[in-house]
Amino acid sequence: MRRFLFALAGHLGMTVGELCSRMDSRELSEWMAYTRYFQALPDPWAQTGLLASVTLAPHSGDKTPKPKAFIPVENPPQHESQDYAALIRLKEELGG
Repeated sequence: MRRFLFALAGHLGMTVGELCSRMDSRELSEWMAYTRYFQALPDPWAQTGLLASVTLAPHSGDKTPKPKAFIPVENPPQHESQDYAALIRLKEELGG
């Protein structure tokens, strides 16, 4: 649910807080149904990954990179201990 809120807020050009304060649960449910059954929200990373993969395909022989190879989003942590380790790594990467 939270992931959908972030995607919808980004699509509509607002923050999640603005979205939650301006949209009631009925309208949010309608958005969820619409994107599930009729038209998904655009995913710019997936579109770019597909474009990069297709562009490289004629030049890659048998080892064409998959579109996911061009998406710089990491898998989210699955346990709170992994959350803590990810935050420590991020802090170190940012020089903190």
